[in-house]
Amino acid sequence: MKWFIDLLRIKSWIKNGFLFLPLVFAMKLLSFDLFSKTILAFISFSFACSFIYILNDVFDAEKDKLHPRKKDRPIPSGAVSKSTAIGIAILLLGLSVGISLFFKLNLHFLWITLLYVVLNVAYTLLLKRINLIELFVVAVNFVLRVLAGCFVIDVMPSHWILVVTFFLSLMLILVKRKSELLILKENAQGHRAVLKNYSLEFLDKLIYISATITVTSYILYSIDPLVIKSLHTDKLMYTSLFVIIGVFRFIQISEGKEYDGEGDPTTILYKDRFTQIIIACWLASVYLLLYVG
Repeated sequence: MKWFIDLLRIKSWIKNGFLFLPLVFAMKLLSFDLFSKTILAFISFSFACSFIYILNDVFDAEKDKLHPRKKDRPIPSGAVSKSTAIGIAILLLGLSVGISLFFKLNLHFLWITLLYVVLNVAYTLLLKRINLIELFVVAVNFVLRVLAGCFVIDVMPSHWILVVTFFLSLMLILVKRKSELLILKENAQGHRAVLKNYSLEFLDKLIYISATITVTSYILYSIDPLVIKSLHTDKLMYTSLFVIIGVFRFIQISEGKEYDGEGDPTTILYKDRFTQIIIACWLASVYLLLYVG
């Protein structure tokens, strides 16, 4: 059973938590009907993500053998054959589409899900080999998650939230690329070809730029008069404190040697207690301000 969980990378489904952000900031979190739809959308989108994860692992099996953590995944380790993995992947994609159609989720949600699949198939086959473009594709993936969450509950996304999501995601993927350079050293290019185009100094500059835009955009969002009017509070800006600390924490981890230099955002989220507490505090403060106070 462990190989199946690892193959689907269920731990990475936590990224799809971005689908719930529109529900929270549209003040509809307590709507049972919309919350139920978002849960179904989360499951559907997660199956689509697992389809991509498996496809990517099939194509990168040999390269993943060079990575200290990825080499233990079911496909590169030999625990699961490529043919079996592809069969499971196709089944998951069918389930993803089936859930969306059977439960009559918003048709735009289905199109966003399929756009995510097409974009990431292109990423697996080509775009991941183009430096800089590969970074933007990963960041766009998170924007698509937010858009999917918006469409499933039929609300218009805030431009500020899309900007924050994009640059936060960009910062996180840059931290991950930096960790790959540090961990893999001379094997870096063998594992991921685009790493030959990056240096630690270059990635650091992009990390700082992305972090600055992320924090600035969130603050501007929280004090936007239209946002204040729609959320019925002018105190959302105080939650910026947790956003700033969280961003600083990821930069701190990227500069140090905690967790053996690991920079994968998902891995850090499961391992770093400090990050977990900050995210919990941010979620609690947002809930209290929007739904209690």
